Amino acid sequence: MSPPIPSHLQHLYLEAMLQGSGRAADRVIEQALAQGVSAPRIYLDIFQTTAYEIGRLWQTNHISVAQEHLATAIIERQMDELHPYFRPKTRRNRRVVLGCAPDEWHRVGVRMVADFFEAEGWEVIYLGAAVPIPALIDAIKTAQPDLVGISAAMVFNVPHLTNLVRSLAAADLDGIPLMVGGLPFTRQPGLHQALNIQLSAPNAAAAVAVASGAFPPPARPLRLSRSNEALPALQAYRRQIIDRATELALQHQTALALGNRALEVIRAGYEFVTRMLEAALAAERPELLDEQIVWGNERQPHDGVLPEHMLRRLEIYDAVIRQCLPTDIAAVVGEYTSRMIALQRSLIGQE
Repeated sequence: MSPPIPSHLQHLYLEAMLQGSGRAADRVIEQALAQGVSAPRIYLDIFQTTAYEIGRLWQTNHISVAQEHLATAIIERQMDELHPYFRPKTRRNRRVVLGCAPDEWHRVGVRMVADFFEAEGWEVIYLGAAVPIPALIDAIKTAQPDLVGISAAMVFNVPHLTNLVRSLAAADLDGIPLMVGGLPFTRQPGLHQALNIQLSAPNAAAAVAVASGAFPPPARPLRLSRSNEALPALQAYRRQIIDRATELALQHQTALALGNRALEVIRAGYEFVTRMLEAALAAERPELLDEQIVWGNERQPHDGVLPEHMLRRLEIYDAVIRQCLPTDIAAVVGEYTSRMIALQRSLIGQE
C-alpha cells in the first residue's frame, strides 16, 4: 500500500463534501491517483476518515441529513469508479459473506471491506445494508463461507448481533467464524468478545489481515447472566414502557415548550433511549450509554429539548421501568438507567 495521503488532500475532499460538489470531490481523487496514491489508501485515508467526520458533523447538528446522504452517495459513486483497482492478482479458495446488521443502513464501511477482500482473492458475497437475520442465515447456508462479516455502525443496532449469534447456533452455523465492525467496536475494543463474537477489525485493511490468520475455534455458547435475562424482558415490555413514559412526560411542564411536536419528539426520544439500553444490556457494557448521553446533550437542544428536560424524562423513564418490569429484572435494568441519570445530572451540574 502507498504512503498515507497528504493532509491537504483530506481537507480539500472534506470541503468538497461540505459544499455538496461531486465534481470537486472527483478532482481530489484524480489528484491523489496522479500522485501515485493507491486506491486502498484512498479508501482508508479519504473515504473512511471523511465519512466519520461527516457523521460527527451531523450528530452535532452542523450539517443536515440531506448533506450527510449526499456525501455518502458521492463516496459510493467514487467507490464504484475505483472498483477496477481491486481486481485480484491471485485467487484464494476462500469465501466471505458480508452485510449490515438488521436496521443498519450505513453500508459504506462494509462495502470497503468487500472490495479489500476481493482484492485479496476471496470470493465475496456482498449483501448490502439492513440484512434481516433470516435472509442472512439463508445466504450463509447456501454459500457455506469460510467467514461471515457484519457491520453495525450505530450502537443501537448492536443487540441484533446477539440475536444473530443465537440464530447461527440454532442453525448449526456457529462453526463459521464471525467478524464484526463499525464505530461501536472501534470505540469499545473488546466489545465483540463481550458478545461472544470471535473477530473484529477497525477498518477494511485490518479486516483482511485478521482473516488471513488462522481462524480461532468456534465461539463459546452464550453465558447466562442477569443482563442476558434482562434484555428479553425489556424487549417484551418495550411498547408498554415507551407508551407509559411518553404519557407521563406529556403531562410534565417541559412538554409545553415543544408545542404540537411534543408527542412526536418525546416518543422518539424514548424509542432511542430504549434502543441504547438494549445495546448496553446485550453487551453487558453500561459504559456504552455514556457516549450516547453526551451526544444527546449536543443534539437534543437543536430539537427544543434542553438538558434539564432530558434529565426529567430520564427520571420518568427510570420510574416506569421499575413499575413495568418484574422486580428482579427491574433491579438489573435500573443499574443502567441510574447510570444515565447520574451522568445527565453531572452534565448539568446537579451532582
